[in-house]
Amino acid sequence: MNEFIELLKYTIPSIVTGGVAAYFFKQILANESNKRKFNAFKEKKKQSLPIRLQAYERMTLFLERIELTNLLNRIEPLNSNKIEYAKLLITQINAEFEHNLVQQIYISEDSWKLIKNAKQTTLNTITAHSMKEEINSGKELQIALLKMSNSDSPTTIAQQFIQQEVHQLF
Repeated sequence: MNEFIELLKYTIPSIVTGGVAAYFFKQILANESNKRKFNAFKEKKKQSLPIRLQAYERMTLFLERIELTNLLNRIEPLNSNKIEYAKLLITQINAEFEHNLVQQIYISEDSWKLIKNAKQTTLNTITAHSMKEEINSGKELQIALLKMSNSDSPTTIAQQFIQQEVHQLF
């Protein structure tokens, strides 16, 4: 019996020491794993930042290009038909949008919704003005749309939102 007690005197401290060592070893491994994950995330974010910034730049350019004042100054009526001019403007906006469609995967969902809303509102404005009976020609449509352009346009609001999001990236 004494031998058994003597054996326990050496075994129990060894087991406790081994258990404590295993616990600390497990904690160290977990911390190292978390550090590696964090560093990988940080590196991934560092690599994706330029792509995200480029996407925001392209969408800002898109919004600039579909801003009514810029669009109307860039695209003159080809003939006197107001419906043809409206179609030309709408086709130009849709082409610009399709060209930049892939950028949605790099920007936030809120930004994308605002951009789509700005596009749709611009299209609706062009369509609504082209249906007015008092507007008789493409030139008159251009002038009417230029007169209603303002700083609270949906494209301006979307651009301001994008700027705020970009500032949050840094």
